[in-house]
Amino acid sequence: MFNKKPLVNAMLIALGTMTSGIVTAQDTASDKDKSQLEVIEVTAQKRTQSFMDVPVAVTTVSGEILDAAQATEFQDLVQVSPSVTFNQSGDMRGSGVNIRGIGTTAFQTAVEPTVSTVIDGVPLGRTVQFLSDLADIDRVEVLRGPQGTLFGKNASAGVLSIFTKRPEDSFFGEVKLTLADDDAWGLMGQVTGPINDNMKGRLSFYHRDFDGFIDNVTTGETINGDKSQGVRGKLEYDITANDNLYIIGDYSKQDRDCCTPALQSIGNGSYLDLHQFGEDYADIDIKEGNNKVKLVNAPYSNTETGGLSVEYNHYFDIFTLTSITALRGFTLETAESPHLSPYTQPVTGHVLFTKNGASGGGDQSQTQFSEELRLAGQITDDVFLTVGAFYWEQTVDRYFEREVMRCADAYDPEVGTQLCSPEGSGIGFAAMDSSVDTTNYALFGQADWDITEDFSASLGLRYTEDEISFDFTRTDPVITGPFAGLPAIPGPGVTLSNETDDSALTGRLALSYDITDDTMVFASYAEGYKSPAFDLIFSLNESRTAPVPAETSQAWEGGIRSELFDRRLRLSVTGFHTAFDNFQGQAYDPEAVVFSLTSAGEVITEGVEIEFNAKPIPELFISGGIAFIDASYGEFKDQQCYYQQTEAEGCIDGFQSITGGDVPNSPDTKLTLSAKYDIYLEGDMDMFLSANYRWQDETQMNQNQAPYLVLPSYGVLDLTIGFQADDGEWVASLFAKNALDDTYVAQIGTAIFDQANIQAQLTRDYERYIGAQFTYRFGSF
Repeated sequence: MFNKKPLVNAMLIALGTMTSGIVTAQDTASDKDKSQLEVIEVTAQKRTQSFMDVPVAVTTVSGEILDAAQATEFQDLVQVSPSVTFNQSGDMRGSGVNIRGIGTTAFQTAVEPTVSTVIDGVPLGRTVQFLSDLADIDRVEVLRGPQGTLFGKNASAGVLSIFTKRPEDSFFGEVKLTLADDDAWGLMGQVTGPINDNMKGRLSFYHRDFDGFIDNVTTGETINGDKSQGVRGKLEYDITANDNLYIIGDYSKQDRDCCTPALQSIGNGSYLDLHQFGEDYADIDIKEGNNKVKLVNAPYSNTETGGLSVEYNHYFDIFTLTSITALRGFTLETAESPHLSPYTQPVTGHVLFTKNGASGGGDQSQTQFSEELRLAGQITDDVFLTVGAFYWEQTVDRYFEREVMRCADAYDPEVGTQLCSPEGSGIGFAAMDSSVDTTNYALFGQADWDITEDFSASLGLRYTEDEISFDFTRTDPVITGPFAGLPAIPGPGVTLSNETDDSALTGRLALSYDITDDTMVFASYAEGYKSPAFDLIFSLNESRTAPVPAETSQAWEGGIRSELFDRRLRLSVTGFHTAFDNFQGQAYDPEAVVFSLTSAGEVITEGVEIEFNAKPIPELFISGGIAFIDASYGEFKDQQCYYQQTEAEGCIDGFQSITGGDVPNSPDTKLTLSAKYDIYLEGDMDMFLSANYRWQDETQMNQNQAPYLVLPSYGVLDLTIGFQADDGEWVASLFAKNALDDTYVAQIGTAIFDQANIQAQLTRDYERYIGAQFTYRFGSF
């Protein structure tokens, strides 16, 4: 392990050096003056356009900005976009992103994402396929709001469109080493350049090793770490002057002993509580920021993913024909243990869910094939046309096994809970096996028309057809002990299947007007669509095989974009109102002790987003944004009451109405701010200082609106200080994540079987850690 003190001292020395070099910076900066902001180009409409010309709410984050923010993982995108939040789950299948407060809240194998993740033009069937390192990234475009016309595939709340770096014409390479004082290290590298006159390539790799930050007192180990590695290769081949082929192959592997929550407080549960945490954790100081747990075996979540995509472009006189063909595979192996039990045998006052200390475990595999054929071009001086067809097929297989306990002591059949003693308990074992097949067809088109020199309109339509089917089997439970021969939770084995299909026509209309050469206003109406779903959970029975209806969304947006002070300030303001119908959420069933898929009816998100880039002086670049968002439920009457909710507080027969309640993990206000200051020194070396800050206000974290599950507001400051060669050959930096060491919790919940106890999914930077990074470049840079 690294000693923090030398790194802290080094940062102080560097700060002193920076201070002494400021005068030199002012003397020599004129030689390196880049006084204007760079032009931002986006592909939000599947063609390259200036950010100032696109009537779409989009945030573009470059790879350089991600590097400066030390954003190495997918969830780090919350650092650079105020409209994005991240959901962390004990099972990686349940992790994902929200845009404008809306994301996937149910992660069964037959539920599609609400926010689409697209890698180099290929939509992913599940967000978990890209929960890995942000390596070799050119840029990330966050498209906010429904993108049902050009993207279509389950983009009812938005799109995260990620572009990796393409091969380059000149030979170039770099290697980057990162070390941190929390026993983490990483190595990244890339090389690119021409292979012959018509072909160029790129090869990149990464490896990261991190022990974790949760202390397992039972075993003395540190958990919630991971070891990940990946490689991506690319070839770009100019077959003729009018034909281009772009091939991408990638593979990655991630082994995670993750993600175990840690208790933050212990409540006063009823006598039927299955966990006596006050007794089990008496020797641990339970408080906000506690990172100690007691587990015999930690959960794990291991993934492998890979794929091949082929993009072919043929350039006609006025049109470009593009074909993107992709095949991807993904596997996930998990063992779950969300109940924090330190026991391997029945103990009076406790319940054990599996023989190895976990509540369950299993495997999931996914294969997907997609084809997009697109024709785009300037058909007249005033009209640009994009038309295309899309085909998608996917199979997701999941095997899951669980052991449950039957007890002779204090069993209450009305509520299904029990206390156990070693003499009066039995173990029940059962397994489920399911397969889900999905096929999607779509035709789409959009016309962009410059009606006058200053006034433009865009009209788009997409027709979608979805076909979904499933097969499900759960074995008969096997009981040992005093209850041998009796059925166990969730009941006898079953064999079930069903299928459904649906179609939808979604559209988009956008108008934009250039007030001046530097200011544009726009307004739009857009629709989104997410396919029907099935509730494939372990306790599935005949009564719950019907599909949950498709989720649709309708969004109104308006905004202004302006470049001011000779393009030293770029400002974007967007107002929006989006209504989701048949929002696919999940409700808790206290009798079956499970979460089940449901249609939550209407959900509304509305607000204002303000983003800016600024370069007040040539050496200083500042960017940031603030989002004011209200995401709430429409009519939703049959939600489970929160723990100890009274009739006076709205709880009737165990259920309540959460109409008007907050959508979980959607702060009303979130702020992001980053800055980088370059200091030009005499000699062959320069210096830079960067800072990244994010803040969000208090946030409801549970659908049942429990007042004790409101996450307090928090802010996090990250600092980096570094040196670099004038010619760019090397860069060396020191960084501090959560530099002020303000302990915070980013996500809280309750133990499913004892809602009196609050637990948290801590993030790696819940307390300060410090590290160093060194980059060496060779070739043309």
